[in-house]
Order: sequence, then structure tokens, then C-alpha cells
Amino acid sequence: NGLEAVNAVKANDYDAVLMDVQMPVMDGYTATREIRNLKSEIRNVPVIAMTAFSDLEQAVSAFQSGVFDYLSKPFDLEQVLAVVARASATPETGLAAAATTKADQLIGESAAMQEVFRTIGRLSRSSISVLLTGETGSGKEVVAQALHQHSPRAGGPFVAINTAAIPAELLESELFGHEKGSFTGAHARRPGRFEEAAGGTLFLDEIGDMPLPLQTRLLRVLAEGEYYRVGGRDLLRADVRLLAATHQDLQKKIADGSFREDLYHRLNVISIELPPLRERRGDIPLLARHFLHQAAE
Repeated sequence: NGLEAVNAVKANDYDAVLMDVQMPVMDGYTATREIRNLKSEIRNVPVIAMTAFSDLEQAVSAFQSGVFDYLSKPFDLEQVLAVVARASATPETGLAAAATTKADQLIGESAAMQEVFRTIGRLSRSSISVLLTGETGSGKEVVAQALHQHSPRAGGPFVAINTAAIPAELLESELFGHEKGSFTGAHARRPGRFEEAAGGTLFLDEIGDMPLPLQTRLLRVLAEGEYYRVGGRDLLRADVRLLAATHQDLQKKIADGSFREDLYHRLNVISIELPPLRERRGDIPLLARHFLHQAAE
């Protein structure tokens, strides 16, 4: 049981711990948090959870309770050995306590979706940029919302903008805002999406369609963390986490000169590829049931 696991870690020097989640006396998450509260020389032993995850909420809870990684049942020995080897070679650092989070609309038990959940869980203590790729309709904005909800910026706003849906000549003002009189029709000062998302997350959908001149300006904001409104002189701080998404092959766009390679590397700190539904057909009954419940309500 979990209490025996905690006592065993107190008494022995382990390279790694493999622990089930559903156990008597104390469950695996509680036991992991107890291990994290032990004295410093043993609290950082990597804990690998073994369970049958079925949703994002459980995956995030696992990582926020302090696990190094988790193995979804059923698993094979080669997979276990690979994770244990990686855990034993990786020093753990300050792991946060579990937190209660909002319910998500990400649904799936397939291996592909479990990997998406696992990545979101790993990123739940981070505010780094993430690039979401996948076909139209694969759920990129839903994943972006989940990344926001399970991040240190969850208390701030989530602001989304589809860069392909806004005319190129208006997109700069939409992102950065403008001052009164800065162009024809600018009758008053208007904050941009960077200001609206301050303290939270800005999601740029269809980033591959952004015009090159605006890509240059966005790159400068990401590099320096500062920007001006259109027609403005006041230097503003860009206090946002940037998430971007595209259904296009950005490497091809870099090759043909329509997308900046340096901007790509700024955006693509971590990438998550969303699988199309045809590659996870086992999730169709789950999705059908979810939408049926929505319709019934």
C-alpha cells in the first residue's frame, strides 16, 4: 500500500520507484506527495505511476502530484525499462503540489491522445511557448485551452485570434492595438490582443498565414518582450504566454520563403501534434457519448 511505499523510501536509497495509483490505505498520488515532503536527500527520488488513464484531468493530477512519468496499462517490459532508465538518469527538481483544475473537453483513450495528455501534464508547471500542429478540426484550440487551464497562468485571460480570418492590413492593430488617429478609421485608442491577454495566454491560430512583415514584428516581441501600439510611443511589456497553431507544413513554408525560420524556432520550443480522428477510431464511441449527453442536456 501507499503508506508502506513512503516508509520504504524513508528507509532505503532507491534510484526509482514504480507505484500503482489505486492502492489501499494511501493511493499513489498521496504517497508521491508524501515522498516529496520528505527530507531533501530522498524527496527527489523519481516516482513512476502505473495506471490506466482515460482523461486529461488524471494525467495532469499525476504530474502535479510529482510523478516523473506514468505508464498506461497495459504496457510491455521494454517500455518500463526505458522509462526507468530515463528516470534514474534524470535528477528531479522542485515539484509542485497537486491542484484542482477545471474540467476539459479533451476526450480519448487512444495511445495518441494519451501522449497528448502526458505532454500537457508535463507542461503544467511551465509557461513556455508551444506549437500545435494537426489537420483542421483535430482540436488544436481545445488543447490550447487545456494548456492554459493547467498552467501557472490559469488565473489570467485566455485570448484566441485566428490570424487567417483577419485582413493583413488590420492584423497588426488587432495584435498590438493602436493610438487614436494612427490610421484612417482609428477614432479612439484601442488595446490589442497582447494587452487583453496580459497575465494569461495568447493563442495565435493559423500562424502559417501570418504576413512576413508581421512575422518580423512578432519575432521582435518574442525576443525582447516589448512592443508599441500602432502609431504609439509608449513602450509596452508583453506579459503573455504564446501558443501557436497551424495545419500547414511550416518547414515547407520556410523553404519557399513565406515563413521566417527564426520565428519558427521561437514558437516551436515544444510541439504537440494532434492526430486526426481517423487515426484514433477507438475514441469515436467516447466522443459520440459526450456529444449525445450535450444534446440531451
